Order: sequence, then C-alpha cells, then structure tokens
Amino acid sequence: MLVKICGLLEPADGHVAAAAGADLLSVIFAPARRRRTLAQARAIFDTAPPHVERVGVFVDAPAAEVEEVIKACRLDRVQFSGAESPDYCRAFGERAIKTLRLPNDRNEFPRYSVPLFNLDADVEGHAGGTGVRWDYSLASETAHAYRTLLGGGLSPDNVGAAIAAVRPYGVDVSSGVETDQRKDHHKIEEFIRNARAAYALAVAP
Repeated sequence: MLVKICGLLEPADGHVAAAAGADLLSVIFAPARRRRTLAQARAIFDTAPPHVERVGVFVDAPAAEVEEVIKACRLDRVQFSGAESPDYCRAFGERAIKTLRLPNDRNEFPRYSVPLFNLDADVEGHAGGTGVRWDYSLASETAHAYRTLLGGGLSPDNVGAAIAAVRPYGVDVSSGVETDQRKDHHKIEEFIRNARAAYALAVAP
C-alpha cells in the first residue's frame, strides 16, 4: 500500500515523512495556502531518498508549466486536481494521477487512462486540502476496479477505519497531519504507522 504525504511546506517535513516510511512526498504548485516555489520545492524534495517518489500537484496548469516543474524538480508523478481532460492527462503517461470526487465523478473513471487516481472530498470551490471527511464506503467499488489513493479528511484517527472499509491502493493526507496550519511531525509518523497497521490487518488471511 502506498502512503502519500501531501502539501509539504519545508525540508523538515519531507525528512520526517520519508524517515517514517512515506512512499510519496507531495508539494503543491497550484494557487493555494500550501503552494511552494520551485526553490522551496527542490529543498523539500532533496530530503527524499531514491526510493521515495516526488509528486507535484497542479490545478488546470498549462502543460508547458507542468513540464518545466517536472524537469526542475525531477518529479516522478504529477497529480491533476482540476478539470483537466483525459487527453491532457494522457500526455503525461505513467506520471499522471487524476483527482476525482465521489459520488459526482463516479462515471468519469473510464474516460481517464491514467495509472493512478486520487479520491478527494467534493467541496465546492476547492480543489483539495480542505480536511473535509466524506463517506469513504462510496469508494469501495471504485477502489476494487482502479488503483486509487484515498484522500479527503483522513487523519491518524480515522485512516485505519477508512482502509478497512475501502482497501485502497494507497492513502493520501495533508490537513489531517497539520497543527495550526503547519505539518505536525508527530501526526505524520502516527498516520503512517496507523495506515501500515490497518493495511496489514486488512490483507491478513
């Protein structure tokens, strides 16, 4: 199971997340409170050992801008959390992650030939990172049919139950591991620990 820590703000966040066992470190490049510059992002990603993947999150960005960030930050994956079309996402091949929201986007999955989906809460006017919880059981059928990162309102307290209900390919968290709008390193460690334990129970014979 993949664990993605999103919206990293400083190098110490990346260092703690990687050391705790995160599989993907994610930085926001879209207009938002957690947005980082290229220089800030590079400093965060420099904390990642080779086996940890670097992810950039974009919202309806020009393709040329995304390509520039891929090169500058050596991104392994790019997450598209806006209204990007299937053709737009397809152009980024195996790097592409598409964010969809249930139940509104339940018919959109077959249109996107991407290797990984991100599931987030459907909050009007927001592309993600709101911390709003939703009915994760709605994702169980989708998670069976597609590789999905379950997100939206997850925290150390509820990630275990969410994994048990959905059995996703991975989980994604941002605000759920924050205190006073900064990444809480204890919460990051607890989230990863609880997610791994829940997954081990879910797949146990």
